[in-house]
Amino acid sequence: MDASFGVKLPGLVPSYVGSLREIPDLVVEFEKLGFDDVMDGEHILYADNMSHPGGAGNFEHSRTEQHSDRSDTLVMFGAIAAKTTRIKMISGILLAAAHTFAVLARQASTLDVISDGRFVLGVGGGWNVAEFVQMGIPAEERAARTEETILACRELWSPGLSSFEGRWLQFKDVICEPPPVTPGGVPVWWGGNACSKPTARRIATLSQGWLSREAADYDEIAASVEAIHAACEEYSRDPSTIGIRASLTQTSDWNAASSVEDLTERAIARATRLVTLGVTHFNVPLGYYGIDLDALGTLLKALRAA
Repeated sequence: MDASFGVKLPGLVPSYVGSLREIPDLVVEFEKLGFDDVMDGEHILYADNMSHPGGAGNFEHSRTEQHSDRSDTLVMFGAIAAKTTRIKMISGILLAAAHTFAVLARQASTLDVISDGRFVLGVGGGWNVAEFVQMGIPAEERAARTEETILACRELWSPGLSSFEGRWLQFKDVICEPPPVTPGGVPVWWGGNACSKPTARRIATLSQGWLSREAADYDEIAASVEAIHAACEEYSRDPSTIGIRASLTQTSDWNAASSVEDLTERAIARATRLVTLGVTHFNVPLGYYGIDLDALGTLLKALRAA
């Protein structure tokens, strides 16, 4: 796979836009700069004590009042799809187990249709266990429920009448409209610790790619890629058909950088090292960088040149 470069939105970015309504226009600017994709993650419920284990740049998860700085990822992608023509949209990650399977299947396929195949459904169990508990989903079940939800969606995306019999989900002889325009259905990427054998299996058997943690270091990504390759061998999957996505900064890098030039050098050094592991897709997380659009364009040109 050719290397691709995307932007990770941490929600509303005050230094870029003043309201959620302006985000689609901001993504138009990312498209003009030449970025390949834009990623947006999901939280459904927030609490007054949410400490991201890997850091979150300048984005604050914890809250005791509404800040109006987060939106529904799929709805926002619909607005972005309507204003763009080339840039892809990736949910990174969507908490699929917390979504009704049939509604998720229909929303994802609708996005696939209206964007002409530019939507990638990135899913995972997330880092905030309490969020699932608040929605009535036992923490220990969230990964297995995510897998079952994706299996059900894939069945609904397939041609003809669909039937499914799972532990939590069942349906028989139904049709979900509209059908995706992407052959084989909406592309699915899996997030989570791929060193975990169940996660590596899900990546090898159910997805087109793996989404690493935003703050994952080199060793964690290396071990995860090794586990994915082992799972591919076990399940007869060509590992070259699986994309690997990583972030171009860690919390320590972001804190230490003193200038745009310094950030660019660190991003290039990290990307150059990650390429040797087989990383194919790279995120520039705005919540860490905080640079203006001109500097963002310069960064992208430097990354492509490197």
